[in-house]
Amino acid sequence: MCINAFSVQNLFSAVARERCLAKFKKFRIQQTNKKATEPSTSAAILIPLCIVNDIPSLLYTVRAVNLKTDSGHISFPGGKTDKGESPVETALRETREEIGLSPEKVDIWGSGNTFPGRNNKISVTPVIGSIKNLTEQDLSLNKKEVAETFAVPLQTFCDPNNQFYTQFKNGYILPVFVVNKYQIWGLTAYVTHVFLSCLLSKDLYRNEWMAKKIFIDHHSNLQ
Repeated sequence: MCINAFSVQNLFSAVARERCLAKFKKFRIQQTNKKATEPSTSAAILIPLCIVNDIPSLLYTVRAVNLKTDSGHISFPGGKTDKGESPVETALRETREEIGLSPEKVDIWGSGNTFPGRNNKISVTPVIGSIKNLTEQDLSLNKKEVAETFAVPLQTFCDPNNQFYTQFKNGYILPVFVVNKYQIWGLTAYVTHVFLSCLLSKDLYRNEWMAKKIFIDHHSNLQ
């Protein structure tokens, strides 16, 4: 594996950006349940591709333990769309509300097709945004919603020792990433996997999670 392939110059280049976004926009989840009703709620999340100490990374939040849903879970910043908002506006607003990151710090690449959320009751639009030279001073956490944030170098996701999978009650088999004390799973892990597959070449990121024999059993619906 070539370390230079993970350099800021390579991954943040105009060519890499255009190639990633083109692939990301083409990705679409096929609805297997033809009887499923249309989601009644829309939401958007930001995929924060950031540079931390000169290392390309992804930024995640750990949801506060007092929240009614998904407390303690790892997620990308984001939330429900307000009336009249675009996915980009929602992602930036929610990111600012949750972790205090100014929209001016985020360079929006674009958004992809929607992903189904919990029990198909919510549709989630992922928005890719890059943040150069992210520091702790750029963040101010809303402790009512976010317990902490952490960044994972992109190269870490490419290590097979950090790749697992889980099977949900509804039949989904999805990737799981285990990085130190953090378990990234559910919709967050799936969006992470899709994004990495679009940004990185196959010789850098190869996650054969459906063929793995080691899994983490959450016994839950897709979240």
